[in-house]
Amino acid sequence: TFLNIPLTHRYSYFLNELSLNSFNSQTGNLQLENITWSVKPMNRAKRKVKQNLLKIYTIKGESKMLEDFQLLNLKNFYLEQIRIKSKALKSNALGDPSERINPCLVPKSFKSKKLPLVLVLAGFTGNGPKYLGPRSFEDNMAEQIDKGASKQKAPKAVYVFVDAFSFWGGSQFINSEGVGNYEDYIVKELYPSLIESYPIDTKKVMVMGVSSGGYGALHLASKFPEKFNHCAALAPDSYFETCYLGDIYKASPYLQGKTYSTLVAEHKKGKILARRDGHSILNAIGMTACYSAKSKKKIEFPVDLSTGLLNKSIWKKWKDNDPVHFLPKRHKKVAKLKEIYLEVGVRDQFHLYFGARQMHQALKEKKIRHHYNEFNGTHFDFAERRPVLWEWLNKKWKTN
Repeated sequence: TFLNIPLTHRYSYFLNELSLNSFNSQTGNLQLENITWSVKPMNRAKRKVKQNLLKIYTIKGESKMLEDFQLLNLKNFYLEQIRIKSKALKSNALGDPSERINPCLVPKSFKSKKLPLVLVLAGFTGNGPKYLGPRSFEDNMAEQIDKGASKQKAPKAVYVFVDAFSFWGGSQFINSEGVGNYEDYIVKELYPSLIESYPIDTKKVMVMGVSSGGYGALHLASKFPEKFNHCAALAPDSYFETCYLGDIYKASPYLQGKTYSTLVAEHKKGKILARRDGHSILNAIGMTACYSAKSKKKIEFPVDLSTGLLNKSIWKKWKDNDPVHFLPKRHKKVAKLKEIYLEVGVRDQFHLYFGARQMHQALKEKKIRHHYNEFNGTHFDFAERRPVLWEWLNKKWKTN
């Protein structure tokens, strides 16, 4: 997706030669050699921006990372990063990094004095920075946005690809004892850093995502409308009865009789994802860690893994986190949102259309203005749907 080299940001870097020495499939590290590049001045207006560097690749024979070199050829945006040394994530239950690096697309030119802001949240087992990675036979999200901006079909805004990955594959962007305080990390650390680093129009801030990212968007916007006044949720996790229980039941034969420490050890060894039902198992454990952890080292599944019966007290914790339930309870705050974009595929494999329809009905009953659409597609067709969202948002913000 991109390489990073510690050179000044006042130049453009062009890769001349790169030789692959080896690839470690366990760590994901590339060992590179024979790297040369040329440097050309870049006419860029001087302004104070916190430059934060994304570390991805290692060099043969060296532990030092290549920094700040990116292969994305974007016409309308610079690629920058915001590094957060998070106090909120320090000492999290899973031992995940507390230092997080969030890639940002920043317009090269813009008409107004201030820029809109879009926070992009990834789905479960995904992560914001991965949206900048190469795609087979299609553009990645950064390239989609860039082409949309060229056609005046995507806003010229600061797009932030939020790093919120965890050991289990996600965080739901909430505070949880079992995973970490990701809500605080985003709201109290990342958001203020973005406001400080860029000339942000605080009246035009959107949080958006697909699947678990859509869930996070609904959660953050409905709880903090003074910060995130626009929300886009594409196939968000909702109506947990049909969204999650299926995977928990499917995973129950594997989970039954295993301690949490055993599950952690087996995941570290790659045993869970090596299974055909690995995603269901990971989803069952990861969501339980988010919604019903008893402590940092113990989680409580909402069903009896032997009989399949729901534990009502634990299930209530889950339902309190279900957008179908928390949106109506937060309706006064939800009413403060300027725009809500809600969309789902009619053939969604996780049956998320049930929750989307219930939320749509609840918003209608509360007379809360929102855009709602069901498209003829599945849970994995959103690469085609995001440009529709960008065009809709561009008409609202009129940045081009």
